[in-house]
Amino acid sequence: MPFTDDQLKAARAEESPRWKFVPGTRYREMPRTFALQLLAVAAMAEPNRIIDGVTLSAALIEKLHLLLGGLPPDDTEGNTREPEAQGGIGGWTHAAPAWVLLIAKRLPMVWSQLSPDEIHRADLIMQSLAVAGHFTMSDANTYHVLLDGTSNHHKSWNINITEGYIDALMAAGLYFGADELNAFFRGFDFDTFIAEADRMGLRNIVRCWTNRPFIRELLMHGGPHFMPGGKGPVPAEGITGHGQGVRCDYFFQGHALSEVWEIFRTQATRQFCKAVRTEVNAKPGEVTRLLQRETKAVVSPWEGQMGMCMEFESSDWYGIRSCLTYAFEGVMIIVGTAACLRALGLWPADASGRYLEQCMAVGVSDLQFKGREGYRGWAHGKEILEDFSIMRERGADYIFPMWSEWFAAAEVPA
Repeated sequence: MPFTDDQLKAARAEESPRWKFVPGTRYREMPRTFALQLLAVAAMAEPNRIIDGVTLSAALIEKLHLLLGGLPPDDTEGNTREPEAQGGIGGWTHAAPAWVLLIAKRLPMVWSQLSPDEIHRADLIMQSLAVAGHFTMSDANTYHVLLDGTSNHHKSWNINITEGYIDALMAAGLYFGADELNAFFRGFDFDTFIAEADRMGLRNIVRCWTNRPFIRELLMHGGPHFMPGGKGPVPAEGITGHGQGVRCDYFFQGHALSEVWEIFRTQATRQFCKAVRTEVNAKPGEVTRLLQRETKAVVSPWEGQMGMCMEFESSDWYGIRSCLTYAFEGVMIIVGTAACLRALGLWPADASGRYLEQCMAVGVSDLQFKGREGYRGWAHGKEILEDFSIMRERGADYIFPMWSEWFAAAEVPA
């Protein structure tokens, strides 16, 4: 029986997440979003389990009614409730609702309780997330802008920025079926889609995609787009992106929509790709280390084992980066996706599945250990002192149970 009653009660007690469109940035309610994902994963496993007098399936239906039911503007800026389908780094909290809607569709006792309008809104939301993922992450497009038309992006950037919309597209491909989703892409019409989204009250999406008029042309026909340079280390001269738009089949690193496990492995092996190290040389005389807030340990128990998060030994514009926050921001997305794959029976019981589970177990355990001990990291050319609290603010209390309740723990070496 995965998850404790206390974990599920806490997830149910969280307010339902909502999203807003804020030009040039992202609006995130992260603990609420990951609480919803945990609730959906638990409902997939035990839909009739009772928590606080209601079944998990009924608790999920309550949350879905808020996300999908009516969506009238409820503030002076015209924001509604759905993810704004911005692409790129918006995937921090956009992959989770994509998996939630897929799980809901796979649970007849949940899906049958939604109205035709709610199901239509779910379809539109999933289509919009798929379009945003296609535009920002597919092989066909290499643009340097998100669908708000103002935010910088590149699909080669570090994994916490890029993975969310790869995972959202995996969910969308399963939700519609690969052939049906590719047919939607090929026949996509911007004006028709925007009109329907507006009619159904999905105005976060409408406002995001119409924030800059050139987005319509790029989605429909592709072509070049010049993104002016930003502040700091971004090249002042800017950069030109190119693409075909979204009226073509989706491929990611040569993998088709139907190759869900293969796509997931590209991200998981990139995320958990390092041998565990505690002391990373940031620059001469500067080394990362544990802050020893719980033990006297000077290195991780998994030192030398394969699976450490790439962001503990990565780089940024200023040089070496080894950062607890950045590591967690990638893990928070991929762990939720992994839990959904296992709950849906899509995690293979073969050598690739076992190896990946082992690497992820090491990486997740190492991340949690460094968080509990506190970690003196390095990012943006300077020292950063962090601990578990920074992860808890981002939803760790719901993220880590989605790993520990579904996957084997990493063995601590003698």
